[in-house]
Amino acid sequence: MGSRLRTAATCSVTLAVALLFLVVRSGAGAAPGELPLGWNNVAYFGVAGPPSEALSAIAGKYNAVYRWNAALQQYEVYSPQLPSFANTLSALRPGDVIWLNVTAAGATLPTSQSAGAPLAGTISIPASAFVPGSDLALYEKSFNELYPVSTDAASQRYYAPVFLPDGAVVTSMKAYFVANSGEVALRLDFTPLANGSATTQVYKLAEILSSAGPSPLTVTAYPHVVDNATNVYFLVVDLTGGPATRLRGVSISYAGGQAP
Repeated sequence: MGSRLRTAATCSVTLAVALLFLVVRSGAGAAPGELPLGWNNVAYFGVAGPPSEALSAIAGKYNAVYRWNAALQQYEVYSPQLPSFANTLSALRPGDVIWLNVTAAGATLPTSQSAGAPLAGTISIPASAFVPGSDLALYEKSFNELYPVSTDAASQRYYAPVFLPDGAVVTSMKAYFVANSGEVALRLDFTPLANGSATTQVYKLAEILSSAGPSPLTVTAYPHVVDNATNVYFLVVDLTGGPATRLRGVSISYAGGQAP
């Protein structure tokens, strides 16, 4: 119970900060397509390359860019103001989700690798993005680790939304986890927008089972063209071993699709 209260309090604070953030941004007066001043959580759809080259179009208009590295479980950073040895982000790839600190007006990111070019990339989902399937769940969650406190059924299932480019085809999924006992069962699913709770209308794209091998595990996804106008996409994980089963970062790779 204490865990749920702490989580609820944290979510309330996070929501309040997010709302304040949006209010501040709404008054920034940025032109359409232009990034507002301050921190922006955006997807990069330009040509792959070192950050200094990938962001050359906005040189002098930003001072830092961060990207989460699911394999190392930490953020990588590039800043034109830092010495080269201090920069840990060596390259940006199409589809990367980044934090970009914009310092001057007129900053815009490329919307595609080239005119009409297909995208390819990887998105990462931290453990903190998951929410319990039951209000009775007892669990602990940090920025990138999730585990149930007990083995009761209400504490075993968790969900997280997934945002993929329209028209993309998911190629693989990788998960980092701990499974000293019990099972970590992770699925990437989709269901029609109109579906409520009918399990017969939930379709599996990829599945990782901790019983299949040690962390991290990578599996190939079933062929499916992402259609955001028709479906919603999400992750569901079952952690059956209480604190002995823990989920960490998840990454999903895709090919094809078009930048918005």
